[in-house]
Order: sequence, then C-alpha cells, then structure tokens
Amino acid sequence: MDNEILSLLHQMGLTPLDWVDAKQFAALTGIAEQKLTHRKREWPENVVWMKQSGNLYYSIRGYNKWMTKQANIRYRKACGLDQGASKSTLHETVPGIKSHSRTQSLQRVSVQRLELGAT
Repeated sequence: MDNEILSLLHQMGLTPLDWVDAKQFAALTGIAEQKLTHRKREWPENVVWMKQSGNLYYSIRGYNKWMTKQANIRYRKACGLDQGASKSTLHETVPGIKSHSRTQSLQRVSVQRLELGAT
C-alpha cells in the first residue's frame, strides 16, 4: 500500500519528504539503487545528496533542480545560445585569411531573347 501511495504522489509531482534514503530515492526517480553511488559523483554534495551520521540521503528537490539546470544547459548548446560565451576575450586583432584557390569568378552575360521559328 505504501508503494501505491508513493507512486500516486510521484505521478502528481509531489513528494512527501525531501531528503530520503537510497531505496526511496531509487523508487521515486527510477534510477537503480546500485547506480546511485556512481551517479552521485556528478551531483553537487549538500544539494542533491549528503552524508549524515554515516548514512547517505538524497534530495528530491535538489535532484529536480539539478536536472532542470542540466536540461537548460543542453538546450542552450543545441540552440547555439552558448557560442558567445566560448569566444576569445583577447583584445588583439587577427588579420583575415585570404584564399588562393583557383575558383573561377562569375562573369556577367547579357540576356538575349531566343526566338523559335519554323525552319
């Protein structure tokens, strides 16, 4: 019965507690409990997880906040919105590069009307 209540609360986007143990966190997020130790290396301590009295606890709110931040970062990269942030901040100018390719240049031509007649 407890799992049904947790499942219903999870479907509604509600959590009865914020800081939960690994088993409850795994049940709420769908992340296998065995993978949490490895995954927590990516998560900020005291935001998504913390160690208290020798026990590990995970924050549902902290995890949702972190996931939302990651989604925003990926969205901005996919849209090219972060390209300006990676440009060089040096104040020196670099001369333009000239191409020495042998591509033919286009020439202007005059348009002449073509008349089709009986031969």
